[in-house]
Amino acid sequence: MKILIAPDKFKGINTAQEISELLRNHLQKLLPEANLRLCPVADGGEGTLQSIIYILKGKTLNSSVNDPLMRFKQAQWGISQLPEKETGIIEMAQASGLFRLTIGERNPLETSSYGTGELVEEAVKRHGIKHLRIALGGSATIDGGLGFLQALGAVFKTKTTLPKGAAGKHLTQVLAVDLDPVKLLLKGIDIIGMVDVNVPLLGDHGAARFFGPQKGGTPEMVEELEKGLYHFEGVLSKASGILLKNHKGAGAAGGMGMAVLALGGQLESGFDFVAKILKLEDQMKGCDLVITGEGRLDNSSQQGKAPVAVARMAKKLGIPCVAVVGSMDSGMKWLKEEGITSAYPMFDGPITGEDPSKMQISQRIGEIVAGLFVKKQ
Repeated sequence: MKILIAPDKFKGINTAQEISELLRNHLQKLLPEANLRLCPVADGGEGTLQSIIYILKGKTLNSSVNDPLMRFKQAQWGISQLPEKETGIIEMAQASGLFRLTIGERNPLETSSYGTGELVEEAVKRHGIKHLRIALGGSATIDGGLGFLQALGAVFKTKTTLPKGAAGKHLTQVLAVDLDPVKLLLKGIDIIGMVDVNVPLLGDHGAARFFGPQKGGTPEMVEELEKGLYHFEGVLSKASGILLKNHKGAGAAGGMGMAVLALGGQLESGFDFVAKILKLEDQMKGCDLVITGEGRLDNSSQQGKAPVAVARMAKKLGIPCVAVVGSMDSGMKWLKEEGITSAYPMFDGPITGEDPSKMQISQRIGEIVAGLFVKKQ
């Protein structure tokens, strides 16, 4: 029996590599004759940097930048050799990620993408990077990239003076923006934003209303941010000469997709990029089963997240695919349609980062694996 193990990370608990190894270790005990192939994946969210550096044998660097609440933290970024291109890999979550905050600190009106701009500036000015890939998932922010652009030198005309580290609550204060200083800094540099969710900027499935509650937003905050993004999009579209709101992926990472587009960058699926360098489809061919997973499987997973993308690929090849996940929403009738034969949640509610322990994760994976295969023997 050939089994491909291709999970994403379990955010805040285990990396994709660790989850892959746990699944393999438990499977080996039950199926010692099985051919088990590990292929941890990523989709542009948290963990993408580690996956790309692992796959391409690149190097990581550490930089001191501001976190979402403008506190100095050490953040990793990387340099990898893509075909004929030395490329800087920036993971937004490293500087501006939700994992940087306690649950009590989550407030998308107050959080800024400033630190991600600092990472880009570091890569370009100090290391001479000419090609940039920015993984846009896992952010704590819904600021439309306002802080990011501010860190890179954009000049804003505002009702009142913007503080360093402008955040979601400042979006409606921006009357005009001059992007020329940023474009001068990034002249001759290719930028690709890797999105983990292909969502619009505005509306019920957009940056504020769909993802705001996950980032600590109350209903009142969410509506304030929706209005802020609507306003800021108009200002940024005028400054860039690009109608930004209708672009797929513009709402990724709290509207950071929009900021990347405004600078002349492109948006691509983070999963598609990782799958290509992994040669994932080739690795999948000839397998009898694919096991994927992530920390939380919900309706947003359909918008480009790794487990559903893995399942779609398996379905195309006629291979059954099961998902082992930290937790999942109820009533998701679309799972089989997307290629997920069965899904096995380990816990009733979302994994928060304070619990469970890694030992508990391992134990639950063991129980699920036993339930999957003992009955069949």
